[in-house]
Amino acid sequence: MKAISVLIGAALIAASCSNAANESALPSTLALQAETIPDPPRTTSETTTSTVPRTFPEYEAIDNYHTGHGAPDTTVAPTTTTTTAPAPAAPVNNGGGGTPAVTSSGGSPQAPSSLYKGLLGTYSLDQVFAPAAAPAPSTAAGTFPLTGRAGSAANRPAIVVKVDNSSKARPQSGLNQADIVFEEEVEYGITRLAAVFHSKDATVGPVRSGRSTDISFLNAFGRPGLVYSGANKVIDQLLLNQVNISNYSAARSSGYWRSSSRRAPSNLYTKTSSFSSIAPGGAPPAQFYYRPAGVSSTGGVASGEFRVNYPSNKVRWEWNGVGWVRYQGGSLHTTDGEPVNAANVVVVAVQSVATGLFDSTGAPVPEFVFVGTGDAVVYTDGRRIDGRWTRPTLRDPAIVHVNGNVIELTPGRTWVQIVSAGQFQG
Repeated sequence: MKAISVLIGAALIAASCSNAANESALPSTLALQAETIPDPPRTTSETTTSTVPRTFPEYEAIDNYHTGHGAPDTTVAPTTTTTTAPAPAAPVNNGGGGTPAVTSSGGSPQAPSSLYKGLLGTYSLDQVFAPAAAPAPSTAAGTFPLTGRAGSAANRPAIVVKVDNSSKARPQSGLNQADIVFEEEVEYGITRLAAVFHSKDATVGPVRSGRSTDISFLNAFGRPGLVYSGANKVIDQLLLNQVNISNYSAARSSGYWRSSSRRAPSNLYTKTSSFSSIAPGGAPPAQFYYRPAGVSSTGGVASGEFRVNYPSNKVRWEWNGVGWVRYQGGSLHTTDGEPVNAANVVVVAVQSVATGLFDSTGAPVPEFVFVGTGDAVVYTDGRRIDGRWTRPTLRDPAIVHVNGNVIELTPGRTWVQIVSAGQFQG
């Protein structure tokens, strides 16, 4: 199979803020086209009555979850693993030391609520939405599966942490320790991040809530652990229904603490080691094809920057000669005192659907369906390669390719920008 090589420098990053004139010079909009995903038949035995509210406030609490939501069901078999020597929950304002978390049952899988009008929660893991464009990538010997970098991969699952990206949550912790980061739109056009950790552990936060969009990519990591602050009852059950995922919601798990330096809800933190030490399953499968180190790219065209304009979060990535540096809201995006950076940035256009749910202010909760196929643009080594992404089932990684020829990424961290049509500017 012919491979399209993509070059990015290995060392990341020292970057400075760009001037205001650069921020105001917007290139023309390129509307990526997303594929239409068929709506599968729905089956549910739940009956909706007029007394059931259609608004489910998002909660952030390890402290107040049970108020208004009820205690978790403890009469059924657990869906996640509990340590044999439970450690107490980390106290507020204490780093927790990465001690193993303790997880209680969230109940058995259930049919989606009749209030849910989205798609992902109704799909089966092996339901096929597109033919495979190429074989799934494999992990090269002596490399980490989620970065392609040299190293001895630990036989432990990936840990996916949902991270706040509001202005009050910045700067976040742990983003440059992640192997892969997804950015997804939520209510009011703001975004949340899903940071995937395997090759390294990190202190991460602020931790925030899960969304049904997460179902699009979680199962492709084999048996990952999902770390999040909580979700409304409908979405939380959809996440619990993902039987291959160890659910470590703060509503049911220890291993979290709140920082006194910030106000709730943007002050919840955790250590990935609390969960990677107890999560069942082995190393995750590879998600991308990578070039061997030192091999140059001849694909694509030169590109110095590009933008992703979410309704309430304007993102710019800038090539600085060795990698991509991230800006948002007109400012350099930082984490742990350094610029947020990536070896590769993959922009994928997907279908957006309504979930039929609303937050506590009445804002509709969207869902982005990252399964099937759609347009993709890969940025790496100061170059742009236009192609497609194809994810045949929820279990499969999304392969980026040009007419079936896979696009090979530079070993290192990859950000995936999940967008709808019109949000991308090359």
